[in-house]
Amino acid sequence: MNVVTYLRVSSKQQSERELSIPAQREAIQRYADQKGWIIVEEFVDESKSAKTADRPAFQRMITKAKQPQKNFQAILVHKFDRFSRSREDHIIYKALLKKQGIFVYSVTEQTEPDTPHGVLLEGMLEVISEFYNLNLKNETLKGMKENASRGFHCGGRIPYGYRAIVVDGHVTLVPGEQHEVEAVQLIFKLAAEGMGGKKIARILNEYNLAHAVDRRWSPSTVLSILDNQVYLGHRIWNKRTKGMSQFKDEDEWIITTNSHPPIVSQQQWDAAHTELQRRKKSK
Repeated sequence: MNVVTYLRVSSKQQSERELSIPAQREAIQRYADQKGWIIVEEFVDESKSAKTADRPAFQRMITKAKQPQKNFQAILVHKFDRFSRSREDHIIYKALLKKQGIFVYSVTEQTEPDTPHGVLLEGMLEVISEFYNLNLKNETLKGMKENASRGFHCGGRIPYGYRAIVVDGHVTLVPGEQHEVEAVQLIFKLAAEGMGGKKIARILNEYNLAHAVDRRWSPSTVLSILDNQVYLGHRIWNKRTKGMSQFKDEDEWIITTNSHPPIVSQQQWDAAHTELQRRKKSK
């Protein structure tokens, strides 16, 4: 029987452990040899999560499976969770493949997909995989909330003007390069003097030229710094929905005051925001 293989890793860490692409390939090849099956093509997705079916190699494989002149009758994976971690995707895509006369086989979770007991066992493995994935997500979120409530940095970009250090196994923020700290303080000073984002950005770009700093400022970047309480020494986590721009309700925010050294004082912040509000009203 002709088969194709599907290999996937979701992270750099996985690619360096037992789930690496070479390790999956070796196990699958060994299984195919034992069965006397011929591998005619390999599909590989690297750094792709199986929580969604939107994976380039996966979709190419599905497209080929739907072609009338396909040259394979089965798909081999190392484990069923390499195929997908979503029970819904398992049902949809395996049903689609079955209509084409193609079954999915796991070399480490051996079932008979065309028998009642095999279908039952395979379904149980898929449900366990999805449970593990959802539980891991919840535990990770719980840990991040705990770290955020204690004022630690919980991923994302390090704010301009700060650098990250590790203290007792946790990431916290400290002021960064002197010219960055001075640039942030200059932003608040100029805003307190009544200047808007465009004028402040122009002055900052001239400041950078004088200090041989390779960076271009935009008005939007200036305004985002003026709106970020991180410069007061506070951390706000869970402010936005991941991957989206809209803000969550404030009661969902996790705010930790005095979590790290401030770059601007409360007086500087208040003076800048008084002028910002004045400018907004005047417009």
